[in-house]
Amino acid sequence: MSVAELLEKIEALPNSDRVALLQKLSERDEIPASLRESLAEAARGELMDLDDALQELDRA
Repeated sequence: MSVAELLEKIEALPNSDRVALLQKLSERDEIPASLRESLAEAARGELMDLDDALQELDRA
């Protein structure tokens, strides 16, 4: 299975299943702390689309 196929399958999951997956991944010790923090932010819905963030910066 390719990375693209894997991502497609993850994106097709219901939101609750994606959150559960992110929580499981964030518990893994071999994942760097910064990535675990990002996964936790994503699970809490605290991420912003990059294009939206850049547009906000342009308006500031």
